[in-house]
Amino acid sequence: KDLASYMVNCVEQEELQNKVLPIGGPGEAMTALAQGKMLFKMLGKEEKFVKVPIEVMDTVIKVFDFLGGFFPNIADAGEFGKIGRYYAAESMLVMDENGEYKAELTPSYGEDTLEAFFQTCIDEGMEGQELGDASVF
Repeated sequence: KDLASYMVNCVEQEELQNKVLPIGGPGEAMTALAQGKMLFKMLGKEEKFVKVPIEVMDTVIKVFDFLGGFFPNIADAGEFGKIGRYYAAESMLVMDENGEYKAELTPSYGEDTLEAFFQTCIDEGMEGQELGDASVF
């Protein structure tokens, strides 16, 4: 609901229109590793992470792109792979004037925290989160 609220603000407030605007959830920015650690802790499970070089994603994407020429349904998997690679490799923080990403410059918005979302999923399941046609598997 926070993202929807932000988008409505962008439509209604002229000073937010026709711009690329950063948006972050409430609180401090978190790395993917910190997010994973939080989820393991909430589940009461031992942390288990596998670090995969980004080049592995590049290779898989190239394979999907090649096979997508023969099997159109695989082409979508390649596109989703490109999106996943972007979010795995690019910072979601605001870049300062020196080209450095800074958590403290990344705006905090809304009330819905990732931790609260995780807790809802743990308590109530993922109903309503189905991806439909956007599902990779």
